Amino acid sequence: MLKNGSDNPIRRQHPKDGSDACAPPEAFRAVSLKAIADLLDTTRSSARRWLKEAGIRPISLGRGAKGAIRYRWADVEAWLKSRQYVE
Repeated sequence: MLKNGSDNPIRRQHPKDGSDACAPPEAFRAVSLKAIADLLDTTRSSARRWLKEAGIRPISLGRGAKGAIRYRWADVEAWLKSRQYVE
């Protein structure tokens, strides 16, 4: 048993004020292409093309086949807000 009374050697320390200090800042939040395509109700290839045309570059996390491609949510959100909606 450890000093903190648990058997878990890795334990998150939560701040006393109730905020989630472990959460990443909103500016660094990354989303997958699939999540963006689902949000836009389109295919991944269309979403990828629109993001490329908008100048939003992907972030590579890892290398090779095990790597992941993500997009910064702040960039995607700004692009979505700037688009003109047709009703």
